[in-house]
Amino acid sequence: MSDARRAQAKTRYEEGAAAYAAGRYKDAVDLFLAADRLAPSAPLSFNIARAYEKLGDDSGALRWFRDYLRRAPSAANTSDVQASVERLEDRLAKKGVQQLTVMSTPDGATVVIDDRPVGVTPWTGDLLPGRHRVELSMRGFDDSSLDVDLQPHRSQDVSATLVAQSATPDATPAPAPAATAAAPAPSPADTSQPCGGLGIWPWVTLGAGGAALGGALVFELLRASSESDAKGDQTQIGYKESLDEMESHQTTARILAGVGGALVIAGGVLLVVDLGSSSGGQHAGLGLTPTPGGAFASASGSF
Repeated sequence: MSDARRAQAKTRYEEGAAAYAAGRYKDAVDLFLAADRLAPSAPLSFNIARAYEKLGDDSGALRWFRDYLRRAPSAANTSDVQASVERLEDRLAKKGVQQLTVMSTPDGATVVIDDRPVGVTPWTGDLLPGRHRVELSMRGFDDSSLDVDLQPHRSQDVSATLVAQSATPDATPAPAPAATAAAPAPSPADTSQPCGGLGIWPWVTLGAGGAALGGALVFELLRASSESDAKGDQTQIGYKESLDEMESHQTTARILAGVGGALVIAGGVLLVVDLGSSSGGQHAGLGLTPTPGGAFASASGSF
């Protein structure tokens, strides 16, 4: 820590102590917090908690008394502070809530509780007692999640060590599986029937395939836009939301591309069959065979 930061922290502390002595407890909280950001220390946590107590803020006082015990577990006044913690926990319990602190290594991970982003680690807040789903995410690290059973009468700490990603996921969509025409299996007897024309169905199928491919293109453009937003977002919460949106668009684009390609091939086969059947009494048989992409395309006949 630089001497300049230490000097600034000392100045903020002295100003906070003066505000506390004068009964300006809100100013004291702000000044003590500013000093702690410059030079974190256990005594500052204790002073912040005392100022919150003077303001009648049970949640704030409890948060910083608990922080003091984490920073100075062997302090001479530990038993007195623990008694204050239990008293404040009982007050929160009467309000129907209890306090939870979520920590991570490293700090700065986005905290999502019950599918709702609430902040970044280290995070402290008051929740209804019971089971909660806590999810942590941070750029460059694998996501982490855990279930927490928050007791009604006692606050709780949870923590997780995030694992660095081995490689950046490839956001480029994989090519849609190609639909291939498969030859029909030989049958013991020719069961094909004269075709009297398929009408508009070949064109309907081709049109549906084209529409699906167009939709795939639109969602691919939306995916690229979301990816750009994610890369440009400087906050963990914004980055997470943009990344989720990008993955949703990417999945939709892939599905539409696969369906569209299959429909175009099927429509082309139907058109060939229809044109053949309308050219003078020829016979054609149409078989539908599943392809790896989930589409159907297989035709046979004598033309």
